[in-house]
Formats: sequence, structure tokens, C-alpha cells
Amino acid sequence: LNTFTYSQIVNIENKRKDINGFQATFGLDFNIKQSGNQILELKNNIDLQYNLNAHAFILLNNIQLLSVDDGSLINNGFQHLRYNYTFKDSSFLTLEAFGQFQYNEQKLLQQRILAALGPRFRILNKEKVKWYVAPLAMYEYEDLDQEKLEVIEADTARIRLDGYTNFFASLNNVLSFNLVTYYQPDFGNFNDFRVSGDIILSFNITKFIAYRVGFSADYDSDPPV
Repeated sequence: LNTFTYSQIVNIENKRKDINGFQATFGLDFNIKQSGNQILELKNNIDLQYNLNAHAFILLNNIQLLSVDDGSLINNGFQHLRYNYTFKDSSFLTLEAFGQFQYNEQKLLQQRILAALGPRFRILNKEKVKWYVAPLAMYEYEDLDQEKLEVIEADTARIRLDGYTNFFASLNNVLSFNLVTYYQPDFGNFNDFRVSGDIILSFNITKFIAYRVGFSADYDSDPPV
């Protein structure tokens, strides 16, 4: 198998909602502009979540397309389905499973299929401090653009560790801090790994208004040629 890989880790942690019941968010943008060139823009976001005591379901869909005269500048998307079962409802141990499909034309990714299963541990669950850690085993299949890469074989299959941590701290009534980090090495070759992180600081201005500033970074040790 080739070692080509593509870095796009979807941060699910900042999507989670802890309220029981069904919640849904839908977004659709579609624009066509004609000014010498025809510009087509399409964006679609779907966020469906259902929580009932020990059970939690998350379904996410994200599609982005921007083309000028039938030539795409942006064409990527993903679909993500995740299930959580928390033992004894409020226990520290949760069983987590997910499946995901991705594509990104600009990064030569025709398809990327993921399936993962493993435990999620709640290390801390205080009013002002929450900390979760999860070491999942993840199957990954990638199919890259063989013609543009000019290779004989552009698809790979491997088993990775999908390890992540989510740490949240409310420093006071005004300032809160959230850190989410993912680490995904190949079990067969730990020199092939991806790291992704998000840091968000939130400042409460009033009861209804807050200001958020964030920083995101990704690193891929073995990207496509």
C-alpha cells in the first residue's frame, strides 16, 4: 500500500450538545452571479442530534462548492454519523462509534471513509472544569486522484489510533477556555501521523452577548506528493 494521506480532521467535540431531546439545525446557501464569468456558490450544513439519557446520536453534513465557468475553486464536503452510549447513564465511561465520508477536490481526495469504535472517558465533570479523553481504533480508506498524482496506485487502507482530548475550564464568570486536540497515528507506522488542535477563548460581555477568539492548527507528517 502507498503511504499517501490527506489531513482533514473534523472536530466533533465543539458540536456536542448535552441537552436531552431532539435538536436540528439546517443551512442552505445558493448563489449564481453573472458578470462576464458565471460564479456558482453552494453551501449546505445539517446538524441533527438526539439525546436520551444514556444514548446520544449525532448526524452532520457539510458541503461547499464554488465554481467559476464550470471550473471548481472549492469542492469539498463530509458526512458524519456518531453514536454514544454512556454506561449507568452518568458514569465516567462511554462507548463511542462513528462513520464518516469525506471528499476534497482541491486536496486530491476523491473519497475518504472512516469507521471507529472505542471508549470515551470523562476524567473531570465539575461545574467549572470538564475533561474528556478517548482512544478509539479507526479504520481509514483513502482514494486520491490517481491521474493528478501520476501514480499507479492511489488508494490506501490502514488502522489508526483516533485519540482525542477535550478540556474545558471556566476561569471566572467572564472568561472560559476550551482545548480540543486530536492525534491519529498509523498503528503500522507511527511515523505516519496527523495532529489537529483547536483553542477557543470566550469572553462574556453581557448575559446574552459573548466574544470568542479561536486558533486552529493541523499537521500531517506524510501528505500527498
